[in-house]
Amino acid sequence: MGISHEYHSAPRRARRGTVSGKLRFLGAVVAILLVSYAITAILEKGAEGADDTPSTNASGIAENILAPLPMQGEADSSSAAQDGSTGGQAVTLENFGPAKQSAGAYTVKAYDASVIRQPSCGQVDLSYFADAAFLGDSLTVGFSDYQINLDGALICGYTGVGPDAIVNHSAVKSPTRGQEVALDVLAAARPKKLYILLGTNTLTTLGASDRFLAYYGQMLDMLREALGEDCVIYVQSIPPVRPSAAAEKPGLASDVLRGVNEQLAQLAASKGCVYLDLWETLADGEGNLKEMLAAPDGVHLSAGNGYGAWVTYLRNHAKYSADNSWTMGSVYSAQ
Repeated sequence: MGISHEYHSAPRRARRGTVSGKLRFLGAVVAILLVSYAITAILEKGAEGADDTPSTNASGIAENILAPLPMQGEADSSSAAQDGSTGGQAVTLENFGPAKQSAGAYTVKAYDASVIRQPSCGQVDLSYFADAAFLGDSLTVGFSDYQINLDGALICGYTGVGPDAIVNHSAVKSPTRGQEVALDVLAAARPKKLYILLGTNTLTTLGASDRFLAYYGQMLDMLREALGEDCVIYVQSIPPVRPSAAAEKPGLASDVLRGVNEQLAQLAASKGCVYLDLWETLADGEGNLKEMLAAPDGVHLSAGNGYGAWVTYLRNHAKYSADNSWTMGSVYSAQ
């Protein structure tokens, strides 16, 4: 019986295997047809999109793209063209790379007094001058004569002196201390800041500037050696005078002083000093000492307006340091 059963079931299994194979074959054919259809559709779509490739007209403008491509600028409204099918604006293609400047299209700033001078830098409190010294002629003497408040600064003002007196260790007379050698007084005091204003007495005649500047350079070297590298040395420009004073002392004429101050600025920069351009606050539009700041002689400053303007300028043009004592409300006062 077992043999008979196997004999009769074998044909049925063979028939089922044949049907199953046919179904698998038909499935494979259908899958191939579907893939072929999909590929054909993609190729046809690509052919249709070929006409949408951005084109560039004679003016260098891409006409049929909807948005700027990377590294392209936005289209100028006056030159933008409208695409007929999409309505998108045209985009001007930019040129990239180094730009060549034509001759005369640039300006080279000269390294002159306008660049060298100390810019406005907040405002320091008067206590900033507590460890400072002032070296100068009769203009500096005015700080003592008019009792200008500089919070105890050392005033080394000597009437009629120039830089040669400092270099030669000449005995000079202080209105408060008597006879002394200025360099010795400064070396003993070791101020942290030194303000220098010399030249008005030396430059009264024409042709004196070369000698003056030569001594000035030697003086700066000697002061640096005596006071050390930590001392901030301020070189102040020679102030302007009134026209009446310049008429009597041609060496103090506006154009002459401008030239000397320019050389003084260069000298200060070469010696590592800070140059202060007092003309920014003391001179009028014609390069003369402002009348409201002048004493009757046209050379010195008035006790109120003149010295007030000078001290205010010094407070506004201190060399920056985080340790400076800034006036409340000044640009650096909160730091």
